[in-house]
Amino acid sequence: MSVKNIHVVIVLFSLIGIETINVQIQATPSDGILGQTSLQLRCSYTAVTGEYVTGATIQAKINGQFKNIATFYTPSVPLNASLTTDGNYLTNRVTLTNPTTNMIDSAVIQFSQIACADENEYICQVAYAGSDGSTSASSGVANINVKGNPKQPDSVPSYVPSAGIEEGNDVVFKCTGNVGKPQGRFKWMRYRRNTNGDTLQETPYESETTTAVQMTGTCTFNGSSQLTLHMEQLDTNAVVRCQVIYQDVPQGSLYRQTDGINVYYSVRNVQVTKSPIIPTFTEGAGLIILTTCTSDGNPAVTNTGYTWYKEFNTSVPIWTGPTFFITNVVVNKTYNYICVAQNSFNGQTFKMINSIHIQIDFTTTTYSTTITKTEIVFTTPNTSSTKRDQEGSTMVIPILVALVVVLSVLQLGEIISLFILHKKGIVKFKTGKDIQIYEDVNRRSTEKHVYSSMNRAAESENSEYNEIH
Repeated sequence: MSVKNIHVVIVLFSLIGIETINVQIQATPSDGILGQTSLQLRCSYTAVTGEYVTGATIQAKINGQFKNIATFYTPSVPLNASLTTDGNYLTNRVTLTNPTTNMIDSAVIQFSQIACADENEYICQVAYAGSDGSTSASSGVANINVKGNPKQPDSVPSYVPSAGIEEGNDVVFKCTGNVGKPQGRFKWMRYRRNTNGDTLQETPYESETTTAVQMTGTCTFNGSSQLTLHMEQLDTNAVVRCQVIYQDVPQGSLYRQTDGINVYYSVRNVQVTKSPIIPTFTEGAGLIILTTCTSDGNPAVTNTGYTWYKEFNTSVPIWTGPTFFITNVVVNKTYNYICVAQNSFNGQTFKMINSIHIQIDFTTTTYSTTITKTEIVFTTPNTSSTKRDQEGSTMVIPILVALVVVLSVLQLGEIISLFILHKKGIVKFKTGKDIQIYEDVNRRSTEKHVYSSMNRAAESENSEYNEIH
């Protein structure tokens, strides 16, 4: 070996040294959280007898090379630890602590605040003197990973169109915000609700893409996601939520959601009922009420949106309003009654009809037969009265007819008898203005009237008129 080569070996040994000291570096914890957090970077060493540590440095990889960011001293060199020019980015965010012994100890960088720049690779190098002169030893590499917690989305999800949404429209919702570091994502939810705000249906949309860009100075990611929904009737009053999913964990409070979405849809489900609920009504029955029980639509049908017609004349309305009353219940009001409900939005009018049949019948009168007891008395001289009950008002008329017939026959018979007696000369007639018989053969007190035709018949037989003495 030449003198020149020996000189090169000596220089290399003086620069590299024979490493007999153990050096380690460790970050605790290895993950730092952006903002106010506690993280310690510790360089530890152990020297052997006859070796004396004179100082240490902690280095970070900057622009592809490890550069010294902090210098530390042992008690044998009473100087304060300090940041180097390359380590000025740590100013006001770290505290430096020197080793307290020359043999076994550590140099420490204590972080009080983590920044994006702290995510790096670090090594520790310890300088010491021994029997072979001054040299140094290096540790392996330690890594600090910087994480950034996500934040609530920037605002309530926007959507297009933002007004005048109709059933059948496709609406695009958009959500943006800090999804953290490492990059998180957005999860969408749709909550269909009733008018009271109670959730009826919950639908997650987790497969929607979240695109993200790392933000300068924060090293976290700003995410953006879109959701397209085809609007249906049930989406009226629904809310759409955008929530952050960070490291596969839903962040409970990190969400924003829309207000209830207003989705217009045409009137439908018109139903008509009657009260009282009976198959038919009778003339003169009490009030009949026809009521549109339900009609669905958004906007809702107003009172003036209900119009009533009769089936035979649908061109002339008979009433406006949800309730129609039939007060005069007569047969000629038997119809199909039609209710037309309508609503309007975005310059369009929509109608839906339903009908109900009202049957009104004639009043049915029931006649009852009343049984009456009638007492008829026949009187004869010196004979007590006998009576016989005749029941039934229907027997009165036949009895009266029979009596009239009997009396007529008796009177005719008496007239014929008088005429026969006159022919025999027993009875004489007197003509004159008063056509009367003063006394009959039986000397009855009853006055008899004789037809004038009989007087003319007597005159033809006897020209003289005698008065019966």
